[in-house]
Amino acid sequence: MFSCSRLCVSWLATSFVGVFLFSGCAREKWYKGNTHTHTVLCGHADSTPEAVVEWYHSRDYNFLCLSEHNQFIDPKTVSMPENRRDDFILIPGEEITGGRMAHTTALNTRELVDPRLRQPPGASKSRVIQAHVHGAEAAHGRAILNHPNFHYMHTADDIRPAEGLHMFELYNGHPAVNNFGDADHISVEALWDQLLTDGMLIYGVSSDDAHHFQNLGSERSNPGRGWVMVKSKELTPDAITEAMYRGDFYATSGVMLSVVDVSEHSVSVEVDARETEKTLSSAYVVGHAVDEGRTGYTIKFIGERGTVLETVNGTTAAFSVKGHEGSFERK
Repeated sequence: MFSCSRLCVSWLATSFVGVFLFSGCAREKWYKGNTHTHTVLCGHADSTPEAVVEWYHSRDYNFLCLSEHNQFIDPKTVSMPENRRDDFILIPGEEITGGRMAHTTALNTRELVDPRLRQPPGASKSRVIQAHVHGAEAAHGRAILNHPNFHYMHTADDIRPAEGLHMFELYNGHPAVNNFGDADHISVEALWDQLLTDGMLIYGVSSDDAHHFQNLGSERSNPGRGWVMVKSKELTPDAITEAMYRGDFYATSGVMLSVVDVSEHSVSVEVDARETEKTLSSAYVVGHAVDEGRTGYTIKFIGERGTVLETVNGTTAAFSVKGHEGSFERK
């Protein structure tokens, strides 16, 4: 049966590029959130948990995970803003940080996940990633493999064997994670295409991986550079996490959508131009220079091996599924 997760839809807006993935299951409401950020508790960030929560709360996020390296933060221990909105929650979790430079967000866990468990000394990168996934699941959570191009540590061969891994960071706002590759290494988007072409069911997440809230700069890891929009019946840690695990979300580093309609036979999208222009005017969102580009929107439907199936210049596009776009099996 056809799965829309084979289909990548990308937008080009001036020098900004956003790539999105979603499964199209109908839900009631969109919620904006970030699954990866840091506080002073990690030892290399500049703001307290309370200050970090206030930053996202005051900018209309609906959920946030304080994902510290090998530290579990119980939301009950964090003081919320006095004017806390009803539509803002914290999701418990951590950033599992183990050997082989593997970093994984364990989202919606109930306890600390020890990265040393389930992986023998000298384990391969695939074994380490698998240990993170199993550890997150054992703690009632779901795993998101973070910034695979950090030090160019993870290839498709390292990631593909992991059972139960269905999310990874397609975009991470930290300036040192090499989202776009270089002359000798492929981009994370190309890595994603390899995994999808091979039949792996894996969704692309966007996060800011923020460490620096006090000063802005392209060389700093600032907040607000990447996030997810999740479609869920409820705003609860369980509902949001499971919606993401099903693929009921899109990832963005600026472009916002007003229509996302995915069925077995078609994919329709519409860019919310007004909201996108507002988002891109933020001092926190950063673009990526491209060799060719023009003002406006280009929507591309991308299939196996990076093949561009259809291109539309404008804010609205639809693609009719032919049936050869591929299928997936959940491992």
